[in-house]
Amino acid sequence: MLNKLIQILCIVLIFCSPAIAEDGRFTLVPNGGRVPFQATCFDDVATAKLLTWKEFQEREFENRLKFEIGLQKEKYTLDIESLNVKLSETIFRYEGKISLRDEEIESLRTLIKKDRKVNLPLIIAGSVAAGIAMGVGAAYAIDRVIP
Repeated sequence: MLNKLIQILCIVLIFCSPAIAEDGRFTLVPNGGRVPFQATCFDDVATAKLLTWKEFQEREFENRLKFEIGLQKEKYTLDIESLNVKLSETIFRYEGKISLRDEEIESLRTLIKKDRKVNLPLIIAGSVAAGIAMGVGAAYAIDRVIP
């Protein structure tokens, strides 16, 4: 069945001649020819081309316009996607830097809390020693000034 179909298709393709479009021709008829004025005569192909030229141009311009609009749309879509990728990358970097900063602040706060607890007795002892030294120094200065 398939072989017969292929054979019929091949026969049709062999005996069908391809359609070839002509360029169309025109002739100038001089004054005093078959017509009483100078004229231009067109054959059927040339007349058909003249009659369909405007429609052909409109379709060609519409197709070109659709193509250019599609091209611009794709370009701007690519630009938007590129900007979205840059935005997401920037947000990712920003969030990374913010989290790193927050971790550093927290570690510094923890370090400060530890330093306060460790140095509290030292600060108290230093304050007491400074107070005693100032008292002794003041007493010695007063004894020297008053004979």
